[in-house]
Amino acid sequence: MGSIAGALKRALQWLLLSSGVVIAQAADDPSAIALGLPLQCQTGETCWVANYLDVTPGPGVTDFRCGARSYDGHDGVDFAIRDRGAMAAGVPVTASAAGTVKNVRDGMDDTGLLAPGAEAGLKGKECGNGVVIDHGGGWQTQYCHMRQGSISVKPGESVPAGATLGAVGMSGWAEFPHVHLAVRHKGEELDPFTGHAVSSACGQAAGAPLWRQELKLAYEPAALYNAGFSPGPPDIKQIRAGEFTDVRITAQSEALVLWVDMFGVAQGDQIRMEIAGPDGGSVVSQDQKIEKTQARRYMFVGKRRTMLIWNPGAYVGRVTLTREQAGSAPWRATIERSLTIP
Repeated sequence: MGSIAGALKRALQWLLLSSGVVIAQAADDPSAIALGLPLQCQTGETCWVANYLDVTPGPGVTDFRCGARSYDGHDGVDFAIRDRGAMAAGVPVTASAAGTVKNVRDGMDDTGLLAPGAEAGLKGKECGNGVVIDHGGGWQTQYCHMRQGSISVKPGESVPAGATLGAVGMSGWAEFPHVHLAVRHKGEELDPFTGHAVSSACGQAAGAPLWRQELKLAYEPAALYNAGFSPGPPDIKQIRAGEFTDVRITAQSEALVLWVDMFGVAQGDQIRMEIAGPDGGSVVSQDQKIEKTQARRYMFVGKRRTMLIWNPGAYVGRVTLTREQAGSAPWRATIERSLTIP
């Protein structure tokens, strides 16, 4: 979800979808619920965490690991898919645990915040198309930004864990296709990565994560989620729309360009981009230090053809993000893409 400041707005987002109903039931231990993913995907390959919860009360942004991978007032976890092409193909949103559907909303389009003047029309409907599920014992989950016309469940319907609720979309306050998962216990917002209340300070002991153990979901300081080659400077709008897929590079192409799209870059990160040719030698490389923390960042590096043709064979593009960490070894993430020029 995009920037919405303050706990009041995030509370309204929940209550307006769930019709103000918070069910008080028998007290359960907070660790009693075990959550699966809210969508069908392979984490790190076809979906990525774009935003964690903001655990800082009031102004300011901090995720549970004291990083900046959130925004002010964010009360859930955003699981993003690659682009709007993947959204159009259909990625199921699934119930993270068994329960009863409390409320749904559908009918909002998937333009999100991309449409001119969209913000004013989304007041009170920031969640977009969504579903609220009651799991008993005071537990509820909410699923936001689902695709218009995709919701397949009704209020009062019992759903098992993993049941399809609809599809990932970009409705409501959204800048990219994702599902926003919010978790509450007796009306209190919890971080599924720690089991702690949203108002807890960052850096506390891990607590009891609410995810099923077999998911092995770990905190990712950043995500290099999409990359590719192009014969010239690529159009980021086309990339994020999923329209930059049929790109042909030949021995006569004017240039050879490697591009990358990332979530969660931070000031001070070092980004190395390089293309290796068929002989293993460097075609082009670039090292750049990130000057500004950004929720999403796009970069590219390339070289114009100076020879008669590009050498035929396999080319490898590699992007590596390195982040220094006080008191521990640097954290690194790498994404690679390959290309064969006949």
